Amino acid sequence: IRSQSTPSSTMQSTTLLLSSIISIVYFRSLLPSPHYDESIKGYSLPPFKQVEQDFRLNFADNFEREGASVAVFHKGELVVNLWGGYADSTAERVWRKDTQTLLFSATKGITALCISLLVDRGKLRYDDPIVKHWPEYGANGKENTTVEDVLTHKAGIPFLDERVYFSDIGTDEVRLKIERAKPAWIPGSASGYHAVTFGFILDELIKKVDGRDTALFFKEEIAIVHGLDLSIGVEKNKFHRQARITLPDWPEYVRDIIRDPRIVAMLGISTVRFDGIIEKITATHSWLNFGYDMFTLNDPDVASLPLSAVTGVGTAHDVAKLFSLLLQGEIISNSTLSGLHRPTLDTWHIEQVVLYPVMKGHGFFYDPHPTVPNAFTFGHPGYGGQMVHVDPINDLTVVYLSNGLKTGSGELCYPSQRLLRSVYAS
Repeated sequence: IRSQSTPSSTMQSTTLLLSSIISIVYFRSLLPSPHYDESIKGYSLPPFKQVEQDFRLNFADNFEREGASVAVFHKGELVVNLWGGYADSTAERVWRKDTQTLLFSATKGITALCISLLVDRGKLRYDDPIVKHWPEYGANGKENTTVEDVLTHKAGIPFLDERVYFSDIGTDEVRLKIERAKPAWIPGSASGYHAVTFGFILDELIKKVDGRDTALFFKEEIAIVHGLDLSIGVEKNKFHRQARITLPDWPEYVRDIIRDPRIVAMLGISTVRFDGIIEKITATHSWLNFGYDMFTLNDPDVASLPLSAVTGVGTAHDVAKLFSLLLQGEIISNSTLSGLHRPTLDTWHIEQVVLYPVMKGHGFFYDPHPTVPNAFTFGHPGYGGQMVHVDPINDLTVVYLSNGLKTGSGELCYPSQRLLRSVYAS
């Protein structure tokens, strides 16, 4: 007699199979990293030893499959400077003290700092209409857009109507395509993350005001002046120091989703949209590819482009030092700095691109201060977990960078948040 399966038994078998696969994938992701301990270098001062322990745990727990670095400045003093793992695991090239990696969107914090310096020098105001400095920008309904609108992602230009080609970068074509663009919403009326166009617009604005592009302005006015090995666009003669970027695999996705189910919502927002806005954003610059089949930022010709929303490159130490210098009053005046302490957009809103509300202002992202009521920290997250955290109340900067990108970013990136909690517990 041949037994016949019922729909319920088939469902049970399928559920059991899926559970088994998820369990295998999850527990595989928990296997310890083979290089976690001996490769970790640097130091932490005694009050911050827990940060070092948790940095080691990130490797031991296999949250770092490649390499990473973390640096903390407190009241102008370097109290944590750690690095470890691989700059390129396929070549067994270890992460060294001077290994640089891409900041991705954390680059926007550097560009915002350049704008604040121009404001401090009286060459710009945050409430200036863009057309005051760039009259042609006002075409097609953009005439009332302010500098702060761009910095707060309210410009309505998260994508361009025309594609920006690789060969356009560094030419007038980018400027002309911005001028011809029609906003997706009335500028100033809503906020939607301008992932790459943030840099395109501000780069042209800085050229109009100063004559130099953002990368050169930052290099000459900040990086060289303060001895920072930090740039927008990797310098090709330093590409041998660049960490090779890798993306998370499916076991990591499963593990991270089990740890924090909010990641499912984040992934859904970025991949399942019915208005086509994500496709329009990626189509604007299809040569800037973050996919598994092609990750073009590992190409020095792409990584060297001065994209002031994406291609910042440096060490955690130098990025943390940059923002420590900011808090110490070494870059802009205290009066201008005090204006950065609070967001300009802190009310509930539907973010037009990422959907969930993000507190923004002056080119930075903001979070409620972890210990002080009615106060904020600022900085900027980057794709795959990069983190720049600036705490003006405690005169504290924390920067975490890695080349093994994570499933979540910002508060959904467990390794960076584990380190941040350790800093505040110290």
